[in-house]
Amino acid sequence: MLPAVLLAGSAFAANPFTIWKDRLFGERPSSPRVSRAPDDGVVVLGFDRPERIVVGKDAEQREFPKGNSRFREIELSREFQHVAVRVQVIAETNPEGRGNAVFKPILYVLDDDGKVRDTALVEPMQIDIRPFKPTRLLACVNLEKVRRFALATPASAVGKFYESKSRDKLKASSKGGFYYSTDPVKAQLPYVDTGELVIEVTRVANKGDGC
Repeated sequence: MLPAVLLAGSAFAANPFTIWKDRLFGERPSSPRVSRAPDDGVVVLGFDRPERIVVGKDAEQREFPKGNSRFREIELSREFQHVAVRVQVIAETNPEGRGNAVFKPILYVLDDDGKVRDTALVEPMQIDIRPFKPTRLLACVNLEKVRRFALATPASAVGKFYESKSRDKLKASSKGGFYYSTDPVKAQLPYVDTGELVIEVTRVANKGDGC
């Protein structure tokens, strides 16, 4: 079982990952509520509207450049030249054994005929472990000239593991005045072919912006 620790406080002010995580995934008063997409069918997604998407056992399967995979198709209102896609992978109970497991995402840009035009592996993924919150893997990738894309997983990932870098022992106080002390931690989460993710797409002006 993973310790629930990842703290944002004065001790982490200079941590580039913390700054990046807070900018892309932090709680802001103006942040929209996360909606839940239907469990099957195409997900029609607007900009800056995070959507909880499940890739379940009943999801469609097809052959992709990285192998056969269950997938969900995501569609935008029209084709856009540049977008940033923020991805949160939610760790869930491992269906194949003990502990938690995660879905390793890959995005396939589709043309109007449903053929794969481009491939974007969602990486690097950074782990976010906090008290009383589900463990997440966070990432942001850019897509170009996209209207439709498939959320899938590389066939070779199943059975392998996400491994975080070893984190040193930490001592810090939170904004709420609580004090935390943690032991060194290195997380290892097996990859499975189903999972739950939060996807948010943002339109950006230039290639590479938004992440």
